[in-house]
Amino acid sequence: MSFLLENAKSFLRAAKIMLEVGEYNLALFHLEQALQLCLKYKIYEKYGDFPKTHSLKRLLSEVGQVAADPVVVDLLEDAYISSRYLPVRYSKESAQRAYGEVEKVLKALSCL
Repeated sequence: MSFLLENAKSFLRAAKIMLEVGEYNLALFHLEQALQLCLKYKIYEKYGDFPKTHSLKRLLSEVGQVAADPVVVDLLEDAYISSRYLPVRYSKESAQRAYGEVEKVLKALSCL
């Protein structure tokens, strides 16, 4: 399952590139994926399996011991669907804030 960890790192790198080129919707989508895969990897390490869900809130509760900004978590959960299917635009500030939060959580979980 180490591919989950590698993919999480790849999604974080992709998010950084999307931030740099001004594609904030895709940056948020990639950030959500990075966090989701890191959390699933950590849960798998602990239990040998992980919940088949996309809910960051549920995955964070399964991991426990890591604090994540609830506003950013809500934004990422929304962006997971909205950035792909709806004509929504996210701001540079929102994407930068989310990037900082996801990077912090990934470091706290030893995914980076």
